[in-house]
Amino acid sequence: MPATAQPVPRAELAGEIARAAQERAAAPDFPAARIARIRNAAAKLGATTVEPGDIRHAALLLERQANVDLQVPTASRVPGVSLVKRVLKKLMIWYLRFLAAQVTAFGQATARFGVTVASRIDELEAEVADLRDRVARLEGK
Repeated sequence: MPATAQPVPRAELAGEIARAAQERAAAPDFPAARIARIRNAAAKLGATTVEPGDIRHAALLLERQANVDLQVPTASRVPGVSLVKRVLKKLMIWYLRFLAAQVTAFGQATARFGVTVASRIDELEAEVADLRDRVARLEGK
């Protein structure tokens, strides 16, 4: 008879992994600032919960909303109004396309600016955290 595989003790394994991670995080050469940036970026890829000071999220939402829809609704319950709306849409579509292209370009440029600012802020915060760690180590000596 073949031997049956023993189940992996999940709780013990999870505890062992957590202890090893804590030991590694406590090591002096552990890149804490870099890991914090990575965890922050990974958290932003999850569900969209908006925090008031989150510039990157605001910029990404702006980028999603920057496109202008040119499909103007032309339906109407009033007889003849639907026809008038379709005629007006055909007469004005050239202008709407021109205006929509400008608004979309502006929105996308604003969103790119916001993402760039957020990236720069993240870099500066990480650099400040690294410098604080270095100062604390130097003061400890």
